[in-house]
Amino acid sequence: MAQAHWDRMRGARLMPSRTDLDPVHIPRLLPLTILVEVLRDPLDFRYRLLGTEIDRIVKANYRGRCFSDLEHIETGGRLWSDHERVVLTRAPVRSSVEYVGHDQFIRTLGHGLFPLSNDGENVHMIWAVAEIGR
Repeated sequence: MAQAHWDRMRGARLMPSRTDLDPVHIPRLLPLTILVEVLRDPLDFRYRLLGTEIDRIVKANYRGRCFSDLEHIETGGRLWSDHERVVLTRAPVRSSVEYVGHDQFIRTLGHGLFPLSNDGENVHMIWAVAEIGR
């Protein structure tokens, strides 16, 4: 569902922009949505928005925090590498990630990462949609 929506938003462009992502069109994805700002020099990622279901399962407020400031996210680790790959390839990435939260009923956790661009060339933000298996 997220991939199809991202494809519709971008149309013939390489990537859609952040302003193309209208919450009205993705009500079922909103609780699972994370928006991550891409920082450069040096490369880092900052959480900007976390959906309600994400807030519930992580039990921490990551808004405004950078990946480099969080103990469980390592440079070169899976989560960091997936986001970096989106920036380098300017294309979506899907993968599974390790769940480190408190919800004992979560069996699997994955995500789809979709690049967003202000200028049509560089990735400025990543729209992440969690895939939670219970």
